[in-house]
Amino acid sequence: MALWMTWELEGVGTASQSVEGVEDAARWLVDSTERSRRAVDTEWQWRRLMDSALRVREAMLDEGRRTLARGTPWGSEYEGVKVRLSPRDA
Repeated sequence: MALWMTWELEGVGTASQSVEGVEDAARWLVDSTERSRRAVDTEWQWRRLMDSALRVREAMLDEGRRTLARGTPWGSEYEGVKVRLSPRDA
């Protein structure tokens, strides 16, 4: 299922793009957080951001997958990480 993904990493920025499904979105979130390491001032801030991204990823792969399967948009936020996924029209 094609999805539109928007995510925000506190102190880093916001991005949006089309993804091929929930697993793809989860990869983009973690990869983007990995790349954000150079934009964050301290190691502890980056580790906090990565921990938050992994928590949102977990929710995305569980609750998010179920919600999106019903055709309903899904979003989550945890300590500086926000994600919104919406089904895309073909």
